[in-house]
Amino acid sequence: MGSYQNKIMKIAFFTEAGSKRGMGHLIRCQTIANEFEQNNIETNIFLDSDINYDYKFKNLTYFKWEELNINIHYDVIFIDSYEATEDIYNNLQKKTNLVIYIDDFERIDYPKGIIINFAPDSKELFFKNRNKDSEYLLGLDYIPIRKEFLKYKNLKKEKKLFIMLGGSDTANLSLNIIEALKDIDIKKVIVSNNEITSNKLSKYDNVKVLFQSNDDELIKEMATSSYAISTASMSLYELSFLQIPTIIIAVSQNQITGVSQMLKNKLAISYVDTMRLNWEKNISFQLKNLMEYKQIVDNQIDGLGVKRIYEYIIKRLER
Repeated sequence: MGSYQNKIMKIAFFTEAGSKRGMGHLIRCQTIANEFEQNNIETNIFLDSDINYDYKFKNLTYFKWEELNINIHYDVIFIDSYEATEDIYNNLQKKTNLVIYIDDFERIDYPKGIIINFAPDSKELFFKNRNKDSEYLLGLDYIPIRKEFLKYKNLKKEKKLFIMLGGSDTANLSLNIIEALKDIDIKKVIVSNNEITSNKLSKYDNVKVLFQSNDDELIKEMATSSYAISTASMSLYELSFLQIPTIIIAVSQNQITGVSQMLKNKLAISYVDTMRLNWEKNISFQLKNLMEYKQIVDNQIDGLGVKRIYEYIIKRLER
C-alpha cells in the first residue's frame, strides 16, 4: 500500500450543506477527508452552502452546483449530493482517475466508479441491476464514524436526553419537542445552530443548548447520554455506535424507508412521524416508555468504516 501513499496526491470532495440541508453530507465528507489527511494526502472540500462553516470545518471552498467549473485534474473525486445533476456527475468523472459516489437511496444511475451506500439493508434493497464497470461498498461496514467517537464510546452514562435534529433543524422542530417533553424529569441537551431558536430553547428549565459547539463537546455530551432523539441521519448511526437507545424522528416521506431499515436492524428503538397529527403526544409517550423499559441497541457498528474506505481506495489506485 505504500507506493501510492508516498505519491503526492490530490483528492477533492463535492457536497452540499446549509440552512435547508443540514450538515450530514459535509460531516461524512470531512470524516473521510480526515483519514486521508492523517496519511499526508492533500484534500479539499468544495461546498455548495448558504452558511459559512469555516468555524467548524477546514479546507472548504465554496461554490454553486449550477456554476461548477473545475479545471484541475484530481487523483480521486468524492461526490456526496442529493442535488447534483447527471451532467455534473459525468463532467466530474472526466476530471479524475477515480470517482466515488456516496449514496443513500440509489438516487441516480451513477457513471462508472465506486458507489458507497452504508444503509444496513443496502445489499438487498439497492443496486439490483449493477453496472459491471462499477464497484460497490455496501452496508454498515462502511459507515464513516468520526474518530472522536472511538475515544468516548465507553464513558459513563448520565440521566440525560440528547436531541439531535440535524445541524440546521431543517424542519424547525426543536421548540415543539422541548415543549412536548418539558414535564418529563430528565436533563435535555439539544443541538442548535440557529441563534434565535437557541435563545428560546435556553429559557426552558433543565435544558442545555449546544449552539455552534465544537465536535469534542458535542460528542462528549452525546456519549454520556442515556437516551436520544434523532432524525434519520448520520447522527443516528453515531448514536447506534455508542449503543444509546434512540427514538427516530421522521420529518419527510422519503425517510420512511431508511427509518424502517434502522428499526428492523435494531439500530434504534422506535420512531415518531412528525407528519402525523398529535405527534408531540406520541414523542412524550415514546420517551416515557423508553425510560421505563430498559431497551438495548445492538452493537453492529465497529467504527472502522472510514479506515476500510481509505484502504480500499488506496489499493484500488495501485492496481
